Amino acid sequence: MLTREHVAFLFSEEDEKFHNLIRKHMVMPFIVGDFFPGHREEVAGGKYFALVKPNADGAPIPSAGVIGSTWRRCSASRAVYESSSAVVDYLLGQYNNFLQFAGQKDGATRCAQLVQLLLANRVGHDVSDPLVAVQLDASNAFCSVSRQPQFNVLSVKASRPYDNGRVQVGDELPRPRTLNKYWGYFLSMQGNASTMRFSDNPGVNHHLPCSKGGQLGDGLETISFTVTVHPSIGRVCERHLDCKVVGICDDIFVIAYLSKTLSCAAEMKKILEVDLDIDLNVPKFNIFFPGTSFSLDTARSALERAVRADPASAKRRENGGNVIL
Repeated sequence: MLTREHVAFLFSEEDEKFHNLIRKHMVMPFIVGDFFPGHREEVAGGKYFALVKPNADGAPIPSAGVIGSTWRRCSASRAVYESSSAVVDYLLGQYNNFLQFAGQKDGATRCAQLVQLLLANRVGHDVSDPLVAVQLDASNAFCSVSRQPQFNVLSVKASRPYDNGRVQVGDELPRPRTLNKYWGYFLSMQGNASTMRFSDNPGVNHHLPCSKGGQLGDGLETISFTVTVHPSIGRVCERHLDCKVVGICDDIFVIAYLSKTLSCAAEMKKILEVDLDIDLNVPKFNIFFPGTSFSLDTARSALERAVRADPASAKRRENGGNVIL
């Protein structure tokens, strides 16, 4: 496989004519989607490989990843560099109580710092309904998101109802306009089933079709994912104005009084599953109780009272979750 070092070597000499040929024939076809139709499945595919990672208990669980071609990642990297500022402005400015930090330098750090600042404002809260942060967990979100809502958002028009019928066919969907110029990229990379190539232990090659999700190492896939889920999460947040919601890609934190966070998370789980085919994994939710005034028993009692008071939250919590002090 071609590596970064190989590409860097191609640009090591001061040969502008040669460099322009590389840009024209190796990079730009991905940006504008200029491929022979019969080759798109292969070009949009990549190397499929198996991974092993620990679960919450430290036990190994199987996972998988896909890495596309170096030229695809090169073109995506340049596109992200050009569009990131406008995308960041959109993700931070579209909703009053939902901030998405994807696409920013040190976005994960900024997200964590904001969660800490919001939790610090806990003076005078009721112990029976304390200020908390609920960390939502999505199961393989990048690999699961349906491509129909992705293309609906990118084309700015809904082709099916969303948000429990509040969004109807033909309604306009929000997204950063800077992505208009990359329509050819998204159409060629996600508009057809791509071919994943996997080699097993005996060395036998397998070709696997893929029609959902995105690829590791492709910055535009991250942008596509975040702008796709942003309206669905944002509309839920607009109905729960007592909650402050911050996220970094698929890691979402809901900060409010406990009863309010459970209600918001319950609706968000339902909307994301129906609209985007994303499953929020309730047993992996974390609930953070700030400060030193809570014992584990006190925190669990507060959680149980909030669940009993809200039937929708009770259904969401029936499979458990983690309490963190």
